[in-house]
Amino acid sequence: MNQKEATAAFGIPENVIGRMAKEGLISLPLDDDGVRALSVLGQLWDKHWFIAAALKAKRARERTMLLLFPEYSKVDRYLLNTLLNEDGRRYLATSLLQYRVRMAFGAYVDAQRIQGLRKAAAKIRGRKMKLTVGKVSISYADILGL
Repeated sequence: MNQKEATAAFGIPENVIGRMAKEGLISLPLDDDGVRALSVLGQLWDKHWFIAAALKAKRARERTMLLLFPEYSKVDRYLLNTLLNEDGRRYLATSLLQYRVRMAFGAYVDAQRIQGLRKAAAKIRGRKMKLTVGKVSISYADILGL
């Protein structure tokens, strides 16, 4: 079975199959072991829990935040992460958040920006923000492990 046939049969993008072959995980044309591997991966490919688990690994948390919020600066992602990591019932004062940013980054964040980040954190916790990849829709909260 060649790469194009495998893409059609298992629903895995051609570039992913090519990369797997390049990394030595499978061989092209596919042998029995490669068919079994792609069969399992094809069954997992559209499962939202699988994608969420891959994105919320500790080492990938920072990259995941960058993926989900590319328009946010490093300071904004820091504040959003801080707000998401706190217990939902606990309120962090704006002055405390401004102090933390000043100590960590030497920057100033205005109260309006912090309020906007609070709203974004509330939407994420309320599972109102979703990431849609193809036909799979995943809540940001599931991705971030909240």
